[in-house]
Amino acid sequence: MVLPLRVWPDERADLSTPQLAHTIDISIAGGRLGGLRTQLQPGQTVLLQRGQQRAPFRVVWNKELAPNENQAGVEALDLDQNVWGVDLPRAHGSHTGWRTFATPLPAPIPFKQPATPRLARKLNLPVPQGPVVWGVATLLLIVALVLALYQGVFVSVDQAAILPPVPTPPTAADLARMTPKPVEVPLVEEVTTWSATPVARLQVASAPTERMVYPIAPEGNISGEVRLKILIAVTGRIKQIQVLRGQQALVAAAEEAIRVWSYKPLREKGQPAEGEANVIVDFRGSDAVSVEFPGKIPKTR
Repeated sequence: MVLPLRVWPDERADLSTPQLAHTIDISIAGGRLGGLRTQLQPGQTVLLQRGQQRAPFRVVWNKELAPNENQAGVEALDLDQNVWGVDLPRAHGSHTGWRTFATPLPAPIPFKQPATPRLARKLNLPVPQGPVVWGVATLLLIVALVLALYQGVFVSVDQAAILPPVPTPPTAADLARMTPKPVEVPLVEEVTTWSATPVARLQVASAPTERMVYPIAPEGNISGEVRLKILIAVTGRIKQIQVLRGQQALVAAAEEAIRVWSYKPLREKGQPAEGEANVIVDFRGSDAVSVEFPGKIPKTR
C-alpha cells in the first residue's frame, strides 16, 4: 500500500529536518519505505508521521538504489499505535488491540510419584525414592524451559507471545524486478516540443524509474482529481508541466512533487529524445493518494 509520509532521521523531531517518503509495503509490525534521499543505518530509530499521527520505528535494513534514492525496512516500536491510519488484516489467533498473541499454553499435568514395580521387588532392584524422582522431574523442567527460551517463546501468566521473524533485506535482483520500467512508444520521428525545439519525442506510460515522490494534499481530508501532461527532458528531469484539470490547491501539491521526479534518459534510434507522459493524481482524503500514467487522458465527463 502506497502512503505518503514525513520521515525524521532523528527520533527527536526538533533536532532534524523531515524528508518526504512513501510506503511500499505495510503491516502491523512495520513496513518498507521508498523515496528516501539519505541512507538509514540498521538499528537507528526514526520518527514517521502520516497526517497528525507520529510514531517511532527502528531501521532493520537499508538499500541504496541510486544516488539520493534509498529503500529501508522498519519495525514498529509501539504496536499499540496505528500510525498508518488504515485497517490491516490481523494475524491468526486471539488478539488485543494491535498486539497479536498465540493460543495460551495448556495447564501442566500434575506429577504423580510412580508406584514400586513388582518386578523390581522380585529382583531386589533399587527403586528411586521421592527425592530422586523429584530431582529428575526438576531437571527435565529446566531443560524444557531452556529449549523454550532458545526457540524465542516467552511465556507469561496467561498467554504466550511468538516473536515474528526478522525480515531480510531484498537482494539487488529483487529490487531490479520491482523497479518499474518505462514503456517507450515512438510518436513520430521529428516533432516540435512545447519549447519549439525540433527533437525526437517518445510517449511514456509508466512511473519515473530514477526518482519519484508522492504528492501530499495541503489538508488531510481534502479530495479531488488532478490531470496533467508532463514533458521529460533529454536528461530525464521534468522540463514542463501542463495542467489539464484540477483544483488550484491540489494542482499546486501535485506540481510540487512532480518537479523532483526523474526518468532514465530516453533515446530514439540511438539519439537522445524527450518524453511526454499523461499523469492522473487522485487525492482520496485521509492523506491517501494514487497516481496513474495512462497512454491517453480520458475525456472529462
